[in-house]
Amino acid sequence: MALTLSHTTKIAALALILSPMSAHAIECTFTTECFESESCGESAFNISIEERDGQTVLVGDAETIPVSVGGNDTVRIYVGVTESAFHLMSRAANGVARYSTHIYDGPIMVNYLGNCEGAE
Repeated sequence: MALTLSHTTKIAALALILSPMSAHAIECTFTTECFESESCGESAFNISIEERDGQTVLVGDAETIPVSVGGNDTVRIYVGVTESAFHLMSRAANGVARYSTHIYDGPIMVNYLGNCEGAE
């Protein structure tokens, strides 16, 4: 028995396959967390860098942060400001990454060390 797909289903499937978000996602895993002046410890914090509607965003479990992008071929810098914190991330060409968030309530600073992989 042959499966026949409607024209609408074919278009939806093609749009999903060609989705720019999946083609541009960069996955970052941070294995070290440093909270304020305490000793650093192990972490399993993840962020993806994605393009959504022409805007670069950092996507984590807690929130999606629109960011400005700067830097050069050696390192990319991502800066975002939300209602609760200031966010700064750097990603070197070799994948080494640093992420820092300064939470207004406190204030509190948390730094992360890790690596990123994925499409540019």
